[in-house]
Amino acid sequence: MPTAILVDNTRDKLRLKSILERHSYTVLAETEKGAEILSLYNRYQPDLVLMDVQISHRQGLKYLKELRSEYPKAQVIVCSEHSDIQLLDQCASIGVIDFIQKPLLHRLSSAIEKIRT
Repeated sequence: MPTAILVDNTRDKLRLKSILERHSYTVLAETEKGAEILSLYNRYQPDLVLMDVQISHRQGLKYLKELRSEYPKAQVIVCSEHSDIQLLDQCASIGVIDFIQKPLLHRLSSAIEKIRT
């Protein structure tokens, strides 16, 4: 069964977890703190990290860069209410699989399928 870490501090957290579970993912850990991403990834080595970049006082991109630097093969999908061209470009250059704008979470299923194929 595939595994995931969920990094989100919004009201959508339960919905995101439900979508992951519907795709047979086991959510091994949840956090609202970007500073915990590296230690959680190191501990669990999940198949997927699903995160909002607007966490920890908008420092999510910093933590995302650290994760991808330390673990270049980490599979990351970003879900965020905030999206502009600069943020999308930054996420793409860091190497995220997909960027899903909240509340348009129906796209998350197709993003998850990209990982499984």
